[in-house]
Amino acid sequence: MEENQEIKKNKSKEFLKNNLPIILILCLGFAIRVYYFILTKNQAEWYDSGEYLSMASHWAFNLPYEFNSQRPPLFPLMEALFLKLGFGDNLLKFIVEVVPSTLLILISYLIVKEMYNKKLALLTSFFISIFWLILFNTVRLHADIPLLFFSYLAVYYFWKGYVKKERKYHLYLAFIFLALAFLIKLTAGLFGIIFLIFLILTDKLKFLKDKHLWISFVLFCLILLPYFIWQNNTFGSPTAFLFASHVTYDPGGITSYKPIGWYVLNWIPWMLHTPYFILFLIGLITLYTLFLSLDLILKNKSNEKYNDLLIFLWILLTLTYFIFLERDAEDRWLLPIALPLLILVSKGLYFVYDLIKKYQKQVAVSVFIILILIGGYFQLARASETINDKKDSYKEVRESSLWIKENSNPDDIIFSKSLTQVTYYAQRQVFGFGGNETEFKNDVKKYKPKYIVFSIFEPHGITLTYPEKFKDSLEPVKAYYAGDDNTKYVLVIYKFKNYDL
Repeated sequence: MEENQEIKKNKSKEFLKNNLPIILILCLGFAIRVYYFILTKNQAEWYDSGEYLSMASHWAFNLPYEFNSQRPPLFPLMEALFLKLGFGDNLLKFIVEVVPSTLLILISYLIVKEMYNKKLALLTSFFISIFWLILFNTVRLHADIPLLFFSYLAVYYFWKGYVKKERKYHLYLAFIFLALAFLIKLTAGLFGIIFLIFLILTDKLKFLKDKHLWISFVLFCLILLPYFIWQNNTFGSPTAFLFASHVTYDPGGITSYKPIGWYVLNWIPWMLHTPYFILFLIGLITLYTLFLSLDLILKNKSNEKYNDLLIFLWILLTLTYFIFLERDAEDRWLLPIALPLLILVSKGLYFVYDLIKKYQKQVAVSVFIILILIGGYFQLARASETINDKKDSYKEVRESSLWIKENSNPDDIIFSKSLTQVTYYAQRQVFGFGGNETEFKNDVKKYKPKYIVFSIFEPHGITLTYPEKFKDSLEPVKAYYAGDDNTKYVLVIYKFKNYDL
């Protein structure tokens, strides 16, 4: 008995010794996330998060809400479950954002360790732990962190299952997690394309004979089948989520195309910030060995650079989609390439270290540490700046919505441009309203709303003239002002006295 306890004790010591660095990085990452979580516990939700929460409230509490076909159901379904259990916004955020965001550090470590080596994995996981854009989205109820969580798990098990061929069930897990990622956010489909191109380049069409790949694909389809059925029942088509985002329509047809989105490339230096962006550019240089061996890879004579090939395709195909097809992007839309970008940052830093080490090891170590600290400072400084700047945004929308909830009946209808947030916070049916005056009058007579909200938070255009134009029908009942001088309003609630506009 004592001998068994001693063996277990020794194993624990050995495990701790071998894994202490990544455990410390995980603790650091978790502590940073908890700090920002506490800092933002009273912040209001934005339009996107309001939309997911309104969907969740529809399922949890039967709140009337018209769904957007491009919002997959898994994330709001998760929220609906916790809302039904009585969880508030903060506890909900901790479970669906902070926890998976922390686990991303570990998953990133495992991916890079499998693809490269332990020292590169530790450095990259540290960068993930302090990456400002991940931290910012961790404290908001956006779908991006759960997307990364499932997508990166898919990459990890794809590498272990197909490239390293360790266990056949690893490949099954890869496609299960890929399907779950797609049910979180549609852009997860890019990972399927990345896997496919990688397979074609490295294995030609031989992969079509792999029965485990086919089983994985069947599992993928079976998981998505209920989603397609739901899309068909809800929106009239199993592929209602598809759309031509690079064109603009009018009643006569296509009127214009979005220009090719070259500006999307500008998000990379913005995301990485100056110190890490410079290291990223150096890391790109290290890919020269990939291109030197590309002919061997294409002829299936070498798999030595499969790791570089995958991260290169990961970045290239993602950027290609947003530049040429979507022709638009926000920084958080590019979060899926955070890991390959930071892998190249790590490779760039080790390139500098190895270069200096040839001449003076102590100087190399000092430069290595200084660059990490400088880059880390820039990352955390931007995280703090951005999170602090935005934590009080839209608070007037939340406060006004809660006021509406207290001063209306459950069956009352509200008009607002901040449709998703007002729906969630007020727990009332909300409709947007357009700039066409005739349509507005018809909608007022049709829906007979109790209140209409005008604010600076969404584009209102000509509708801002409506309170003056229809002053005999609209009575201001609540106003919210910028600052303490009560001279410039940011949001006003009007009550309909009558519907004869």
